[in-house]
Amino acid sequence: MTCQRYCRIAPDQVGFCLTRLNKNGLLYSLNYGLLNGAPSADPVEKKPFYHFLPGTQTLSVGSFGCNYRCKQCLNWWCSWGEPSSSILKKRRQEKEQEAVKPEQIVKLCLNAHLPSIAFTYNEPTLWLEFVLETARLAKIKGLKTLFVTNGCWSKEALDTIGPYIDAANIDFKGFSQKTYNRMDAYWGQLLEMTKYAYKKYGIHLEITTVLIPGVNDDPKELKAMADWIARNLSPKVPWHLSRYSPDMAPDQEFAKIPAPSREQLLKAEKIGRQAGLEFVYIWAPGIDFNGGVFAKGDTYCPKCKTLAIKRSLWQPKILAVDKKGNCKKCTESLNLILR
Repeated sequence: MTCQRYCRIAPDQVGFCLTRLNKNGLLYSLNYGLLNGAPSADPVEKKPFYHFLPGTQTLSVGSFGCNYRCKQCLNWWCSWGEPSSSILKKRRQEKEQEAVKPEQIVKLCLNAHLPSIAFTYNEPTLWLEFVLETARLAKIKGLKTLFVTNGCWSKEALDTIGPYIDAANIDFKGFSQKTYNRMDAYWGQLLEMTKYAYKKYGIHLEITTVLIPGVNDDPKELKAMADWIARNLSPKVPWHLSRYSPDMAPDQEFAKIPAPSREQLLKAEKIGRQAGLEFVYIWAPGIDFNGGVFAKGDTYCPKCKTLAIKRSLWQPKILAVDKKGNCKKCTESLNLILR
């Protein structure tokens, strides 16, 4: 009961995500302790988290497998494409499986003097057993656990790992079953479980939407999404608008879709702000932009408009924030979790 698909897995078969094997009536995790590469230190802003431990680095850790088949996926190689599929298939045939231990990940993080571990690249819910053990140990050692997720975790999964997750960036790919179907994603209970994670477990949330022209950029749908975030979560939950990169899309038809223009990105930002969202950010790399990147990443106080955090690419400079994460000038909450 890890994700919202609730696959019924036949004997000697795997679920949709390819990470669970039914062997003699018992489910086995095929990606327990299986890393898709060496863990590395990244700016936490790169995940992206702009309001959680800004200016720090996090230990990025990922595995293989996904419960989506997104046509625009940047990480298809470790999610659902090759070599991910072949690696997970091979694991089904191995009697002895080499696995990294949770203690090793935590020790690596501590030795690097990093404050957090980010489970990212593939869907972290799908190696829940390993992530849970690591997160439990991380909490004991005073480390934070971050999730970069599609939000398709089940209620059972959330009730298991929710107490150990400090922050999650959830990918809102669109705001309807129709839009998710276009991408070959899974709509499921995205909204219900996002709200549950926020209200029940107090997980710090940030939302990301990769803007794809003609697929998920309908103004009415973007408005509905922004309205939902503001009303069901909080106007202070950051909304990250990211530029779609057709040259990285695995699907041939999606590769023909042009990247959104500066004007399209600004239109989406305006929709978010008109809905009442106080922190809307744009990250838009591309060779067609002067300087290679168009970004709106500065954090302003929503009340007095003071520039609180200045960001140059992923490098923040904290200017007007007090120790509680409030505006230093007027004490308005900026929804910031500081180290």
